Amino acid sequence: MTPQEIEIWTREIVKNVLANKPVEDSRVELKAIWLYAEKAATRLAAHANTARGNNILWLVGVDEKNRALTDIDHTELAVWYESVQRWFDGFAPRLVKDVNVRIDGSTVVALYFDTQREAPYVVKSSKGAYPDFIVPWREANRTRAARRDELLSILIPIRRFAALIDELEFNIAIAKSVKVDDYRSFGCLFREEEFHRAMRDGTLATLPADVKELLHQSYIVMGRANQRAVAALSNYVGGSTTPNEQNRAKQLFIDSLLTIESARDALRQHIQR
Repeated sequence: MTPQEIEIWTREIVKNVLANKPVEDSRVELKAIWLYAEKAATRLAAHANTARGNNILWLVGVDEKNRALTDIDHTELAVWYESVQRWFDGFAPRLVKDVNVRIDGSTVVALYFDTQREAPYVVKSSKGAYPDFIVPWREANRTRAARRDELLSILIPIRRFAALIDELEFNIAIAKSVKVDDYRSFGCLFREEEFHRAMRDGTLATLPADVKELLHQSYIVMGRANQRAVAALSNYVGGSTTPNEQNRAKQLFIDSLLTIESARDALRQHIQR
């Protein structure tokens, strides 16, 4: 998301707040002031964990309760974020962009966080007793520790998407290796195992419609290429195949490349934004 898109999103949210309309976007958190580090870390971890890989937006300088802007000083950001990071065990949500937005003479600081790469987010406990670490979870307006099923809902899609990207990369390598005029380059089929796992466990259903459609198209193309290859190779072993049949099968693999690359790029962009 570009700084301009973040600014447009911020202005829309602030417009609703000042008009006494509810902010119903679960990706957005409003803060009137810079929270002290420990509290901010817990709230940020809870929000990021609940986002399940979707990026989140914090707007500092917006008082939702009083429907007002509080004019926050942007220069405090670097010190604040560094102190917040110290409360995390491992990585904090990555601050991708911060944007200063001037609205009605006041400054709202928009913080855009990536929640995909290092989830689940774990914070240190300040109570000096068991547990030493917690995985916060946001539920409505309160923060609590995550349950086992909620932890799984974070971990399984991340692992599955990473494995699916690896499978697409391998299939791209296969498509690039096939040459119509070289019989030695043919014989390795496209892999489909991770796609079928993601479909069975419901991971694909969590994707945006456009990304899911690209994945479906790429695996349909690869499935057809595999079928033609198996037929050509079987006939070759039986002595009944022709060079034209083999070349047509090879051409399907070569023609699949752009479709597979588009699916790979779309999935990678989805988990990184």
